[in-house]
Amino acid sequence: MLSRGLRTRLTDCYQLSVVLLLVFILCVDGSALHLRVTRAGGVPGPEVEVTWTLPTHHPGLTLTWSSLTYTSQMTSKEVGNHLLENTLSSYTINEGLKYDQQYRVCLKWEAAECEQLASVCSFLKVPRLPQSKAHKGGSLYLVMGPVHSKNLSVVWGQIPTSSYVQDSSHSTKGFRITWRRVEGRVGHPGHASNLVSSKHLIRGLIPGTRYEVCVGETHSPDDQLICDVITTAEDVPGPPETEGGSCGIQARGTHWLCDVTWTTPEKTHGKIIGYLVEWKDREGYVLMESIPRGVLCEPHCYHSQVVNFHPSEVCVSARTRAGQGWESCVPIHDVSGRILAFFELKVMLIIGVTVVSYQLGPTLVKALLRCW
Repeated sequence: MLSRGLRTRLTDCYQLSVVLLLVFILCVDGSALHLRVTRAGGVPGPEVEVTWTLPTHHPGLTLTWSSLTYTSQMTSKEVGNHLLENTLSSYTINEGLKYDQQYRVCLKWEAAECEQLASVCSFLKVPRLPQSKAHKGGSLYLVMGPVHSKNLSVVWGQIPTSSYVQDSSHSTKGFRITWRRVEGRVGHPGHASNLVSSKHLIRGLIPGTRYEVCVGETHSPDDQLICDVITTAEDVPGPPETEGGSCGIQARGTHWLCDVTWTTPEKTHGKIIGYLVEWKDREGYVLMESIPRGVLCEPHCYHSQVVNFHPSEVCVSARTRAGQGWESCVPIHDVSGRILAFFELKVMLIIGVTVVSYQLGPTLVKALLRCW
């Protein structure tokens, strides 16, 4: 027979798993955003067709597009937005776009179950058409997204022009895609793949890292590749290494002063912006939590808090912009209990030394007398 507390915890876990599954189905599964350049060259600028698929109709559909600028950090500036009817599945952006500029196009919808997950985004860069007559063939535009922490979807296509018509004498035999990690002036050698399709899924990327992605025809020189940069999403950090926790009596029977020490996670997957400390009872329920100010406590961290119950366990987890990470827990040791254990050990040592001296003392005295 299961205890009442265990049955309650199993029920709570089941309900939580159902909620998470519903959130995934309603907010993430089945949603996609596609971008296609329908006009490039001349005035007023490029034209982009946006199409999307959603699992269900949602109210409050909003399409936003923002220009992105990369320096040591990425800055975003919203260029335009449009409120859409929930029955639409496409929209054409024909104003506010410039050449040689990366844009982030996001579709957002209202859903109480989704919270911040109710959006899907893709990244687009439309290059200016080459003016050189030596350039053979059409130019490519590059679309990146969805962007995850360890993989990236890349799609590219030919920019439509009236002056360039692809005939049988010039047929694209394939494409070449390259990507490399970019970290200031020091870059990674990178990777490359030859493809016959116009899309590719790049795997094995590092979370929260900037990459440069270039695409072109297989035999095109490097100066004719279309390139753009992208930063992968941050992954949740691993568990911190919790060293220990203890509690001492602050007010007998009502309040305890507890402290915990830990070190930063081995795998942070991005920049840590804070920690969450949870104090749990014997059944594993969180009765009190706190967000310590020690964000810049690397590599060793310490937190002290007055609680109104005697916790049995303390858990620490790191936070990044991607969310809450894995937690690390240690049992709570009572300060008075540790002091009592220290004195008990000292008493046992005294008793042991006394017994050994009583048993071996006469023998040692006789041996010393014989030596003299």
